[in-house]
Amino acid sequence: MEIIRDYTQQDQKPVYPVVAIGNFDGVHRGHQAILRQTVDRAKTAGGTGIVLTFEPHPLKVLAPAMDLKFLMTFEERLHWMETMGIRQVRLVSFTHSFASLTPPEFARTILRDDLGAKEVFVGAQFAFGKERRGTITDLSALGHDLGFQVHPVEAVSVAGSPVSSSRIRECLLAGRVAAARELLGRSYRLEGRVIPGTRRGRALGYPTANFRPSNELVIPSNGIYAVQVELKGRTLPGVSYIGTQPTLGPLERMVETHLFEPQPDLYDQQLRVAFVEWIRPEQTFKDERELLRHMEEDIRKAKAILATTPVY
Repeated sequence: MEIIRDYTQQDQKPVYPVVAIGNFDGVHRGHQAILRQTVDRAKTAGGTGIVLTFEPHPLKVLAPAMDLKFLMTFEERLHWMETMGIRQVRLVSFTHSFASLTPPEFARTILRDDLGAKEVFVGAQFAFGKERRGTITDLSALGHDLGFQVHPVEAVSVAGSPVSSSRIRECLLAGRVAAARELLGRSYRLEGRVIPGTRRGRALGYPTANFRPSNELVIPSNGIYAVQVELKGRTLPGVSYIGTQPTLGPLERMVETHLFEPQPDLYDQQLRVAFVEWIRPEQTFKDERELLRHMEEDIRKAKAILATTPVY
């Protein structure tokens, strides 16, 4: 997949550009519908499936005081776009100057002159241009005048409500990772490089691989989760704890993962943890014996959950 930041440096424009527009944080089931239709139409037309997206996220520029957390890193977004068949990503540097473009200016300079768009796919509630004044109706009219066709894609609904990145964030912050999985179409993942811990888990007979999650990403609520762990090309079952170890600590908040299959030294290995189902909230216990009893029960429940859960 080609990543383009400056179209003026391109020697050759893509053939029949079919363009999907959006931030696509999470590349959730709603985003997947837009991307899938974009790719399918590009194949039918013998064209090029392209994503037009923004760096940084517009809210980082327009509302910098907002502590916006993302569902995946920018690199992960690119990975999932490529997996779905997108052949090119056009990264627009989102600045105050760019945000001041009127809807006609955006359609003319970005979609027609820059991209040469022939067809455009967007969510049905898409808004664009200065102060988000432009509507789907406006974009369709502009496309008619400028030579491209607009395809609004209806929102995907789950449990009677539209799938959205904000809805997924709410689920994760409440520990409802199974509900988040239904909205994403796959388990929510965090990854990091394994660092030394306190070795208290090892002393209790349950060694853990620990990493600090990125503070740019949504971290699920503190508690215990059944997880699937990607390590060196393998997917392994386990149980993860997010929290500060109030019984033994308190310590820095981390993701601590116990793998059911014993592994050699994991320090400095890259670990990707997929959260399958919430087991219980973080608790404080009166002593290590009570803690150990709950850990054994957590592992029993996690094994039962994972025995009937496909790998996502």
